[in-house]
Amino acid sequence: MKQTFLYAVCGVILITAFSGCAGINALLKSGQPDLIYSKALEYYQKEKWSRASTLFEGVQHFYSGTPREDSISFFNARCKYKNRDYDTAATLLDDFRRKFGRSAFIEDAEGMYALCFYYLSPGPSRDQTMTGQALIAINEFMSRYPHSEQIENFKTINTELTQRLHDKAYLNAYTYYKIGRYKSA
Repeated sequence: MKQTFLYAVCGVILITAFSGCAGINALLKSGQPDLIYSKALEYYQKEKWSRASTLFEGVQHFYSGTPREDSISFFNARCKYKNRDYDTAATLLDDFRRKFGRSAFIEDAEGMYALCFYYLSPGPSRDQTMTGQALIAINEFMSRYPHSEQIENFKTINTELTQRLHDKAYLNAYTYYKIGRYKSA
């Protein structure tokens, strides 16, 4: 009895998963950029980030060189950010910052770019390269947008990341002290 119920549940899940992807793939193959864009915005507003990202990626080449290109690039990067794919989001946001320096979305893009590095930075017991990059990005954001609504949040994050670097230095010194290398500590 339990086994047949389990098979039924698995079947329903598989059918649901494949039917959801089939609609997006059919939409992408239709070759109608306005329809794909409107559906991507619909998914974006419903916070279905992975579906919206797939559609934005599929429609991006249709709008290359048009006024919609910056919004599509930003929305795609934000979808990656919301899906917690911070590596990809940081790359897309960096490309956006370089390509669309005068966009209406530039402040949000630079803020999310800095936050991507913050979320990627590990604890003090690990390598702090990402923490250094996060501090640079956060300080750039704070110097460019001193009157931003997010400035207090970024000041708190800046303090936290600086403390993380101090903790790393302390842990390194303590390790040298434990192994008897007092001059290195």
